[in-house]
Amino acid sequence: MIDPVTAIAVQLPSSVEFAPATQPPATDFASWLAQQVDDVNTKVSQADMQVRQLAVGENTNLHQVMISLEKAHLSLELVVQVRNKVLEAYQNMMQMQV
Repeated sequence: MIDPVTAIAVQLPSSVEFAPATQPPATDFASWLAQQVDDVNTKVSQADMQVRQLAVGENTNLHQVMISLEKAHLSLELVVQVRNKVLEAYQNMMQMQV
């Protein structure tokens, strides 16, 4: 026969204190978008530099170059999709009748 499941009591040491959760500082959308664009630009520049190093025959790991290229591509896709959604929302608002 299977025994029923019972609750397990956990005894915490008295020295354990829980700190209240802190919220990260709020940032506005414009600064977030500017940060993302800068991040994408950095990733694309790094990927481009690695491709150039690979092309001239420097000792560069092909796998790392491909990973850098894919990271840059995905970051760019994210920023483009956010831009598309913002434009779509703006167009929807402009079509609303008051």
